[in-house]
Amino acid sequence: MPGLYNDHVTRLRDDLESSFREDLEDAVIDTSRWPDLIERASRYSGSEGALLLRTDRTGLDALCTPSLADAARRYFDEGWHKEDHRLRGLPALRARGVTVDLDFTSPDEIARLPYYQDLLASRNLRWFAGVGFEVKGRLWCLSLQRTVAQGPYEAHEQERLATLSPLLRRAALLTTLVEKARMAGLTQAFDVIERAALILDSEGRAICWNPAFAALLSPDLKLVGGRLVAEDPEAARQLEALARPSGRAPLSAVVVARRDAAPLAIHVVPLVGPSRGLFAGGCTLLLCRVVGTTPVPAAALLQAAYRLTPAETRLAQALSGGASLAEAAARFAITAATARSQLKAIFAKTGATRQSDLVRLVAGLVR
Repeated sequence: MPGLYNDHVTRLRDDLESSFREDLEDAVIDTSRWPDLIERASRYSGSEGALLLRTDRTGLDALCTPSLADAARRYFDEGWHKEDHRLRGLPALRARGVTVDLDFTSPDEIARLPYYQDLLASRNLRWFAGVGFEVKGRLWCLSLQRTVAQGPYEAHEQERLATLSPLLRRAALLTTLVEKARMAGLTQAFDVIERAALILDSEGRAICWNPAFAALLSPDLKLVGGRLVAEDPEAARQLEALARPSGRAPLSAVVVARRDAAPLAIHVVPLVGPSRGLFAGGCTLLLCRVVGTTPVPAAALLQAAYRLTPAETRLAQALSGGASLAEAAARFAITAATARSQLKAIFAKTGATRQSDLVRLVAGLVR
C-alpha cells in the first residue's frame, strides 16, 4: 500500500522538546499564543498540520493550524467527530501519552474505511499521531497529521512525542489558572461601569459573574445547577439554546419578562481572542440590563470587554461605523502607520480578523 512503509528517517527536529518547552512557557503567560504553539509543534514534528481539541467535545474547544482549517471544518460540520474511527486509540492515548493509526487500525481498514478514503483522502491526509494529556479530568489531544507521502510516525518518533504529554498537561493546568483569573477580572471590569456580566462555558454553564448580575437574579431569572433559567417560557427556550454545541452563539439577545419589575435584556457576546478561555471553558459573555435604563456607552463596553486603550476604542468604533482605515486616521490626526498598529492590536485583543467582524462585535455589545 503506497505510503504505508517509509525508510527509517527522522523528521522530528533535534530541538523539538526544548523549543516546545519554551513555547509552552510563552503560551501560559499569554494564552493567545496557543495557536502559535500548535503551528510550531506541527512544523517541528514534520507534520502537515495539527489540531488541539478535547476528545469529548465538538468544534467549540478546538484549535487548528491554517493548513487543516478546511479538513477540520468538514470533520465537525459533517459529523465525523461523532463517529471518529481514531477514538479507538483513546486507551493507548491515556496509557502511554501517544497513539498512532497503526495501534488500532489495520492496513486493510485504512484502504477501505470512509474515514481514511473520504474525509482524509480528500485533503491528501492519512497518518496521525495523537499526544494526550488530561486537564481537570478531561482528556485533550494534540493531533498531528501527515500526508500519504510524509508517511506514518515511526516508533522512535512516537517515543519523543510522548515526552510532550506531561509538558502539555502542566502548561494547560497553569493556563487554566491564568484564564480563570482573567475571566474574573473581566466580570470585575464590568462592575466599574455598573453593568451586570456573566460568563458561560461551551456547555452553557455559568463560570463566573459579578455582583451586579447576582443582584438581578430572582424567581424570574435564576441559576439552577449552574445554568441560567427563566420563568418566562420563551426566554427559557432561548437560554437553553445557549447550551447547544455549535460554533457560535445561536442568538444575540434574550428578553426576560418579570412579574413585578421591568423586563431584563440579556445580550449574548461570543468570547474570542484572549478573552476566550480554551481550558477554563469561557465561551460566551452575557451582559444584562433592565429594559428602559440608560445603555452604557459602547466605548466603556469595549474597554471593559477587550481591554482596548482609549485610542484603540476610538478607532474600533469608527471602523465599526463604516469608516475606512484611512478615513479614521485622517479624522483622528494620526499617521497611517499608527492606525495600522492600533488596528493590529484591536484584532489581537478581540479576535476579529476584518472590519465586518468589528461591526458585529460592537453591535452585539450595544444592542
